[in-house]
Amino acid sequence: YNRRRALKRGDGVSSKPLALEYIADRIDTDDPLRGHIVRTEREGWLQGFVTTTTFTTWHKEFQWNSLVQEAGISDDDKRLYKWDFDGSLARALAGQEREGDPDETGIVWNRVAEVSLMGALGCGKQLLQFVIDEMEYGTEYDYIVLQATDHAVSFYEKMGFVRVGAIAK
Repeated sequence: YNRRRALKRGDGVSSKPLALEYIADRIDTDDPLRGHIVRTEREGWLQGFVTTTTFTTWHKEFQWNSLVQEAGISDDDKRLYKWDFDGSLARALAGQEREGDPDETGIVWNRVAEVSLMGALGCGKQLLQFVIDEMEYGTEYDYIVLQATDHAVSFYEKMGFVRVGAIAK
């Protein structure tokens, strides 16, 4: 049984670090919200954190589609990064069961996990691998998705993620 990982980025343009408002919104709205932290053994200093949730959209017309321009995968992205070149990952994600109302609870993709927030000082690989292993050994999710800043794309690619197109209208 092979679980697949998808990397999505909103619009194909340069991204900046996560804003505090975005982080606060994720903590307020993600449900269920699960998390892990890494602290130094001696001082207890925070070294990394990750939160995961069930993937939810608030757009009625949301689509997984890696093969159209409006999905945000630019020609440069196609040359520089790993991406869903044949659309198979987008089709598989689009085929996942979902339920809900975009105006009330959101549309919940029950078998798709999302790494919603992550930050780490030298322990990111181990922290993300822990989450991946935890989800692969569990039975709740079939896919893991996340949204990456430009400077983090190569890190996630090394962890097995590939760019997949998403359109939210």
